[in-house]
Amino acid sequence: MDENGRNLIQPFLSIPNFSNTKTSLYPYESDNTMLFPILILILFTLFVGFLGIPFNQDVDILSKWLTPSINLLHQSSNNSIDWYEFCKDAVFSVSIACFGIYIAFFLYKPVYSSFQNLDLINSVVKMGPKRIFSDKIKNAIYDWSYNRGYIDAFYGTFFTAGVRKLAEFTHFFDRRIIDGIPNGVGFMSFFVAEVIKSVGGGRISSYLFFYFSYVSIFLLIYYFLNL
Repeated sequence: MDENGRNLIQPFLSIPNFSNTKTSLYPYESDNTMLFPILILILFTLFVGFLGIPFNQDVDILSKWLTPSINLLHQSSNNSIDWYEFCKDAVFSVSIACFGIYIAFFLYKPVYSSFQNLDLINSVVKMGPKRIFSDKIKNAIYDWSYNRGYIDAFYGTFFTAGVRKLAEFTHFFDRRIIDGIPNGVGFMSFFVAEVIKSVGGGRISSYLFFYFSYVSIFLLIYYFLNL
């Protein structure tokens, strides 16, 4: 391909070469213009749970907001909030969320932290026996979470295989035992019916004739052998 042919082929997207070129280990973060809506959503997310608190009244706050005829700030309502139940439920759920954030932070944290003075994350980067042991623990936790706690493996081993073996045993018992008993009784009934049919058809006389004939021949042979 000549130089003219090369010039005809132009990329659809072209990235200009800036003078300030900086190589970074991580992608560029958004500026504050993009962070402001996220912060607003965080505020709504933090306080949206208060809408479902009943406050020991007939209905919760959200229902009172949707019912204008009921005064939310009625002065005769002297019931206080059951803070013990609220804190107990909130601390339990928030603790689970914080524990998940803690695990995700140490699994997907950056290699180098921007907080150079704290030496909290940067100390983890140092290699050594503790680092190797912590890496093994993190890899085990990551594998466990990646495989969804091995629930599929336990389900396939105990439930799927067990149900399949039970189905095979039920099929064998149904075909060989449940169906075998009526089939055997039917076969024996057919055989006995054929015998009775032959006997009742007037052949009993011929059977008796052959029977006594063979007995007579056997007695004659036995008599001549003993002479």
